[in-house]
Amino acid sequence: MTQGTVAPRQASAPTVAKQGRSIAISDDSVATSVALLNRDGKLWIEHGGERYLLRRTANNRLILTK
Repeated sequence: MTQGTVAPRQASAPTVAKQGRSIAISDDSVATSVALLNRDGKLWIEHGGERYLLRRTANNRLILTK
């Protein structure tokens, strides 16, 4: 798999597209953090009416905060 790609594991999967990105989603989808995070290493996630921030740290770890 190349850097910044998503590897769906099922042939038929719905696609989510927003702001020029599309990611195939299925029960066994795998997405690299490079494909999900923006150039600043951040991704805002909305879940249950709340917003969460997934970000890459200076030590190349991921942190999810509310």
